[in-house]
Amino acid sequence: MSRTSSLAGTAERAPAARRPFRWKRAEALLAPAFLYYFVLLVLPSAAFCVVSFYGRSDTGFFDGVFTLKNYVSVLTDGFYLGSLWLTFRISVETTLACLLLGYPAAYYLAKLSPAARKKLIILLLFPLLLSTVIRVYGWIALLGRRGIVNQVLLSSGATDYPIAFLYTEGTVLLGLVSILLPYMIINITNTLITIDPALREAAAAHGAGPFKIFLKVTLPLSGAGMVSGAVMVFTIAMSTYIISFLLGGPKVKLLGNLIFDSTSSFNWPLAAALSVVLVVATAAACGAMVRLLGSPANGMAR
Repeated sequence: MSRTSSLAGTAERAPAARRPFRWKRAEALLAPAFLYYFVLLVLPSAAFCVVSFYGRSDTGFFDGVFTLKNYVSVLTDGFYLGSLWLTFRISVETTLACLLLGYPAAYYLAKLSPAARKKLIILLLFPLLLSTVIRVYGWIALLGRRGIVNQVLLSSGATDYPIAFLYTEGTVLLGLVSILLPYMIINITNTLITIDPALREAAAAHGAGPFKIFLKVTLPLSGAGMVSGAVMVFTIAMSTYIISFLLGGPKVKLLGNLIFDSTSSFNWPLAAALSVVLVVATAAACGAMVRLLGSPANGMAR
């Protein structure tokens, strides 16, 4: 009996004895990834945070005088505040548009068989293999003054002169939605296909109709996908540059364009301050979004 107890005790202590080895092995596996992100993300981010507290220099990246004038300019100048507000507003509109357009598509994909869903998802992801610049130039070919849309309108007699579709907020919004919509659809689809069908069947057994089942079961349980997709779309839209540059032109100046302009004029401290404000504003907005809608881990039905 005592020998059996001794063996049982040894068996219970064995996993605990191997834990340090497993933890060290996990550290060894994670170390390259952490080092990669530390060198390429953490250090550059810390560097431009430091640079943002110095003034512009004509002979180097920045002078050696500590100052807050860059942040004072960004946070008090109406031009920069207007650009920040425009960036935030277009990003919110893009997120809402992707959510309204993406949810029905994701709902349809989730109801398909795995084989059919795989084929459609491949078609959905195919545009992501193309460069963003190429897709943006596709919109320019469609909406330019000599583009396909204007040619059709002129030839049909619907208008006597080309319509200026480009260089407007609406065109920038259209370009952002067309490029970011797949991210929203994929996130929502991945959540919908994990919902247990028994929950819908139980709701139907208690007399709930299709609309009520969707409203009370499917929609709340798909909250994780909606939040994840919204955060992804909003973050990318806030940091966009090339889409607003090509489709918005000088009339639609988002914060990313101002950062590029400051860098091009060698005003690195101002560009760094604008970058910090953009990162903080994006993180704060995403945090508020997750808090209001529910965390991706728990969804909206908690």
